[in-house]
Amino acid sequence: MGRKPSVGSLIDVSGHSAWKKLVSTAIEHRVDALILAGDVVDKNDLWFSVYGHILEGLKQLDSEGIRVFGVAGNHDATLFSQLARELSSLTIIGNGGNWERVDFNSIELIGWSFPQSSVKENPFESFVPKKSSKLSVGILHTDVGSQASSYAPTQLSDYQHSDVDVWMLGHIHKPGQLGDQAVYYCGSPYPLDRSETGSHGAYLLTSESLIEWEEIRHLQIAPYRFEELEVDLSDCADTAAIETQITQAFHTEFDEFEEDVFVRLTVTGRIDQRLLEDNLFGDEERYIEFLTLQKGGILYVDRIYTNATTPPLDIDEIAKGSGPAALLAQQILDPAMIDQWANEYRVLEEDSFHSSIYRSLPPNQSPIEEVRLIVREEALLILQTMMNQIQEEQ
Repeated sequence: MGRKPSVGSLIDVSGHSAWKKLVSTAIEHRVDALILAGDVVDKNDLWFSVYGHILEGLKQLDSEGIRVFGVAGNHDATLFSQLARELSSLTIIGNGGNWERVDFNSIELIGWSFPQSSVKENPFESFVPKKSSKLSVGILHTDVGSQASSYAPTQLSDYQHSDVDVWMLGHIHKPGQLGDQAVYYCGSPYPLDRSETGSHGAYLLTSESLIEWEEIRHLQIAPYRFEELEVDLSDCADTAAIETQITQAFHTEFDEFEEDVFVRLTVTGRIDQRLLEDNLFGDEERYIEFLTLQKGGILYVDRIYTNATTPPLDIDEIAKGSGPAALLAQQILDPAMIDQWANEYRVLEEDSFHSSIYRSLPPNQSPIEEVRLIVREEALLILQTMMNQIQEEQ
């Protein structure tokens, strides 16, 4: 809560709406408890922005007999503890960076909470395994796999001998199981930007026997998702063929989705680069509302796409020749030259941020991998033009 997903004004979503959806989903599935793995709130100074929304959700859950437990993360280390003191229906486990075990309905909840926004020590240094016949779930906000991190770094091996039946973790926004162990990142309930692809929601843990977790199932609760799609344009001879190829790929990949989909496209294959000189989608808005999917979702296309195509040229053969085209082909095949061009691009990009017209913009440099793609793409366009001129002269 406190962050707005980067979907513009196309759909009405926020951190508050994610919380409301979590509450309604918990009630819909008639769960016994809702467990929060930290970073429920983006910043510790958002008390007045989130208090009323959290209180309303807790009241709804309480009226349905649903308990709420949680651990504090690095973003809400102090705020979450304050909320727990104010709201009796919210129980924080492991306050102050101390491991704590809580019994609930014959299940043992084991958790540790951030005492402040930065913790460089591994929480398992103070963890004491405790043999128990009760079914258990561990809750921890942590950076798994990092040796040096400010966010309670742990190693996957720490969980192997913990004597805890399943671990549910917070911090990383992408949900999923870690290896083949019973360790899961919950992920963010709503994706916040296009890097958070795939399904987002919550995990439903079910046990009828209270001996084992018979089901651990991820529920898609976000009303939208970010996806990436790669489309091969090798067989496209004109713009119409490109449009048809991309449209068919959208239908094939996304028609069965019920939620809205925001797609970032990568085009590949050998194709005349002149067909891609203009923006494929020709729109000023970041996302274009493209079509309604068969199951009701809306497909939005990111007009920014990655051009990973190559000209229908035999670059290796051209490089064996002589003249300017051969020299350029040789340089395109040389990774060191691509790196040199990329570094020169970065210098020019940095200089542009110092010019008066752009000074008010944040100086965010493009990632070096993206710059390498840009300079190689431009070099291929130049090579394509040179070869076209040679063919015309012949």
